[in-house]
Amino acid sequence: MNPLKVLTISSVSIWLGAMAFFSIFVAPAAFAVLDRESAGRLVTTVFPRYYLFGAVLGVVGLVGVGGQFFGSGGRQAPWGTLALLLLMLGLTLYAMLVLEPQIQSTRLALRSAGIVPGSGAPEAQAFAGLHRISVILNGVTLLAGLALICLEAVRSRG
Repeated sequence: MNPLKVLTISSVSIWLGAMAFFSIFVAPAAFAVLDRESAGRLVTTVFPRYYLFGAVLGVVGLVGVGGQFFGSGGRQAPWGTLALLLLMLGLTLYAMLVLEPQIQSTRLALRSAGIVPGSGAPEAQAFAGLHRISVILNGVTLLAGLALICLEAVRSRG
């Protein structure tokens, strides 16, 4: 198998593993063991690193796709893989650079106003809406990564 293809598949696989581990184990465990405020602080501390890790792995994957394309003289163009990887990277960068700062500032405003997340206050509803968008973006990123792995498996056979 082409080492550049292995690089792309490996980077996306590691990215998916990190996403799944955080979403399935770390975040739920934090909220199960810690009080809501401490768990929120923990998750808030982890998320910038989580998104940066994904972005770095996305760039590594792009290097692999670009290497496949240019290494074949432009004959081998994994366009579907490229599109899925760009989608994953774009969503991750949006979450990291736009959404996460909004979530953090909304969370700080809640805390300074003494408003409990999950209450009916407009600020709490704004936080819940931003959180929902974050969950959706992470879900789409995860599904795009799974689709990329499946696409590469099919391309390897064909």
